[in-house]
Amino acid sequence: MDVAELVARFSTALASTEGEYAHKAAVGVINELKDDLDGVADAMSYLTGSGGNALQAFYRSPNLSLLKVRFPDGRRTPPHNHGTWAAILVLSGSEKNSLYTRNSDGSLTYERSLDLKRGSVIFMPEDAVHVAECTSDEPAIGLHVYGGNVLGVERQMWDPDTLKEQSLDWSKYEDLAQRASAASKAPLT
Repeated sequence: MDVAELVARFSTALASTEGEYAHKAAVGVINELKDDLDGVADAMSYLTGSGGNALQAFYRSPNLSLLKVRFPDGRRTPPHNHGTWAAILVLSGSEKNSLYTRNSDGSLTYERSLDLKRGSVIFMPEDAVHVAECTSDEPAIGLHVYGGNVLGVERQMWDPDTLKEQSLDWSKYEDLAQRASAASKAPLT
């Protein structure tokens, strides 16, 4: 398997579905890929998977983004959304996802947490807000699939201390991630 095959599989699946069902087609491909986690990891091995979304992306179009994301031990994101649906296949390590509901005033309500390990899949609808954190000694590495150009859609992030909502700004994101990682747990959990 190589990156071109990954892109082709997702592009073909999404092209063959109606827009509102694109996420189901993407999750279908991810479930097929669960049988070859090492092949997927090898195909993306040339990417570090770290350094911000621009350095993690290996494919972007108006209706699809594919990224290799790597969270080292102890890394936690601030609460954020993706501006589109998202599906993640964990290739190695383990991660915890804390899921939130965004209220009409921009505040967050904690819903639940999911522990993911190698081979786990998580789907998040367009309105989902989450915190992801590595929970293993080895990095949590995943194939992240988004239903849009994840670097071109409007996204939100929340300060992990105050939970104040703001537009996602990559120049401020790392400070929020550092503070989120230093906290004893994800906000509201």
